[in-house]
Amino acid sequence: EGERNPTSEKEVHRLIYVNRPDVGAIIHAHTAKAMACSVLEIPHVPCMVEEMSQMLGGHLPLTKEYVEALHHMELGMAAADAIGQGNGVILRNHGPVACGRNMDEAIIVTKVIEKACGIYLDIAPKSDLRLIPEENIASERHHFLYSYGKDTR
Repeated sequence: EGERNPTSEKEVHRLIYVNRPDVGAIIHAHTAKAMACSVLEIPHVPCMVEEMSQMLGGHLPLTKEYVEALHHMELGMAAADAIGQGNGVILRNHGPVACGRNMDEAIIVTKVIEKACGIYLDIAPKSDLRLIPEENIASERHHFLYSYGKDTR
């Protein structure tokens, strides 16, 4: 509805929704720290803190290549492929995409992405990173999705 056309990045949203029936809301932003990470020669922002395990599902991937602005379908396919089963992806040389089961969760994921990128930018060039072990990432994600905040006694 309305007078304006949908976002030029609508294929990013559409293809993630098509591939991920668990996703109920998507936010694409142009936040400073995630945009800074989008230009680094890294495949992902590594899972360094518990929030990344819980809210993102682990490492925060970057799309493999920069996709020119007018190639909307290609950008959508790159985002949907890179995000996998996680809740976030950074579009190379562009910005972050955050997903959630609802809008409240997508907003929190957006904030976690920006915080994680800030932490990475602050410490990565200065020291070795101590990452969360892969087996703990899966456990933390499962706990968040299925038992976080519930009485499990």
